[in-house]
Parts: sequence; C-alpha cells; structure tokens
Amino acid sequence: MTRAAFVFPNPRAALAAEVAAGLAPDSTLLGQNHLAEHGVDGRLVDLGALDPDQPSGRILWHARELALPWRLRGFDVAFTPLVNLFPVAARVRRRPRIVTIEYGHALIYERSGAARRSLIRAALRSAARVICLGRWQHEHAVERIGLDRERVVTLPVPIDERFFSPQPYASSEPFVLTVGKDDARDFATFGAAVDGLDAQVQVVAPPRILRNVSLPANARAGVVSHVELRNLYARAAAVIVPQRRDGHLYGSEGAGITAVLEGAASARPLVVSERALLRDYVTDGENALVVPAEDPAALRAAIERVLGDAALGERLGAAGRARVERTHTTRGFASLLAPILEDADAGR
Repeated sequence: MTRAAFVFPNPRAALAAEVAAGLAPDSTLLGQNHLAEHGVDGRLVDLGALDPDQPSGRILWHARELALPWRLRGFDVAFTPLVNLFPVAARVRRRPRIVTIEYGHALIYERSGAARRSLIRAALRSAARVICLGRWQHEHAVERIGLDRERVVTLPVPIDERFFSPQPYASSEPFVLTVGKDDARDFATFGAAVDGLDAQVQVVAPPRILRNVSLPANARAGVVSHVELRNLYARAAAVIVPQRRDGHLYGSEGAGITAVLEGAASARPLVVSERALLRDYVTDGENALVVPAEDPAALRAAIERVLGDAALGERLGAAGRARVERTHTTRGFASLLAPILEDADAGR
C-alpha cells in the first residue's frame, strides 16, 4: 500500500478533528480522509505554525522544507503545495516522491525575477506530478514554466457537498452574501455595486482584507465559524464572488474557487467576476452570471437580475449543485488522486 504524507503550509490536525465532529467541511483536506477506500494510506503531517513574513520565520520556513524529506522517512509520496525547496530536497534524497498541487504558482512565477523563476521551475520539474486546478493553469505550467506535459495533471478543486448542502430557501430579510480571504478578492467594487441595494449585505472576510474598503450602510462584515457560514449560504438570496482582473499583483490565480463551490454546493445562485481559472468552474447563464472584473455597474445589474427573478435564481442554483455532485466532491477527488499517488510511488 502506498503511504502518502499530506503536507500543508499550515496545520490541519485541528481541522481534521472538527471534520470528524461534523463541525467543518473536509474540502481542504483534499481527499486525504477518503483515500483508504482506494488503497492508499494518506496521513496528515503537520509542520507547526511559522510566520513566513517575519525574517526569522522565512529562514525557518526554508530550512524546514530542506529537512522534510528526512522527517518523512517511511512515506512513499508527499502531496503538498510546498514548492520552494521541498521537491528539490526530496529529489536529492530520492524519497518521498513529490506530487504538488499548484494553487498559485503561475502568478508567483509571473511576478518574480529570473532567479526566483529558476527556483520555481527547478522545484516543479523535481516533482513526480504537478496537479493544476484548471486548464488555464495547466497550459501556463507547460507553455510558460516549461514542464513536461505528461507530468502535469488537471484536477478540479473539491468541496464537501455533504456539509454544504441545499436547504429550502426562506428568509424574511433577503440578503446577498460574499465570502473571501484572498488578496485578489475585489470588495471595493463589491461595496460600490451593493450601495443602496434593496437587500441586506453580509460580508464574511478577515479584517485585513477589508482594511481599505468602504462598505455601504446596508452591509455587515465579520468572521464566522464553519457552521455559521453554512447557515449563511443556505439563507442567502445570492452568493457574490467579486474578483480582481487576471494579472492583479496580489492574491493567487485560484482565488474565488472555494467560495464558488461552497455557494454552488448550497444550491444558491452565483454572480461571479470573470477570471481565467474560474472558467473551469462556472459557465455564464448556466450555473452563474459572469460579469467583467472590476465593473461595479455590471456587478450591480447582475445582482439585481438574480434578486428580481426567482426562477433564474432557482435554475442557476440547481445547475450549480448538479455540477458539484458530478465533478467536485471530495470523495471524487480522492478517487482521482489515488492512482496519481500510486503512479508517483511506482516511478511511472
């Protein structure tokens, strides 16, 4: 049996305990808790908390990646988004083989100078497989970074469709919901779009994301638990995912995917800003209304259209839920990931 270490930048053990208790979705475990059904022994390996924004934290962060292959003795494969030094160090030691998932390497690569690009290229070429979140990212990895097409795989991001599930929509006070913590989220455009809207507005985001944003009087903002977030999705008249345009200097190219899938799994109508990687997750008029990025007027018009047309909202929500069940479940992700991990273990 292939033994796979799941290694993330931030701890996941507490989340796994909440998942087991039914208090959190298993989305960001990325199938680890379902791999045993497919003959793979997947284990979380927590690295402990470090702050890479502090000078000492950056040094320890890189040192930790260099030491990881020796810490992971007994594991055949490591599944990880870490691509600074870990894949290169693992290649030197020859184990574990690395399967990396590419959350934001494309934009990091484009923002970097020649030296950093060379490091990213070397790290990704050292991995046995590189998993991309969509076709745009896949083509960037092959065409821009220069990876071997046969080692680059596209797997859609999963969501816990059992935790986020459809509920009968009933709210005496209609509200629109937006959720996000990535620096590519465009809450400034969102605030302008919903100013004076004939509905309440709920923003779920950490304070640092909203520090330079002026929200209108009809908006409430804060951070909530997983269970509270699930309840907000279930009661929302629409879920809005406002994004910066492609090429924005901050955030990752995968920004917005989680919020899109959570809203879709909850069968709520989506209004989404255009972004290249989201094309694999939303289709305009089918499971969402897609509008140009950074355009408050277009965003406002789409929100009002959904709020004013109950049949449209129901159709978009049902199509989104169906697409999640077909393509984006965590169990489905595990079934696709298992053979990739086994092939990496076997050196294929």
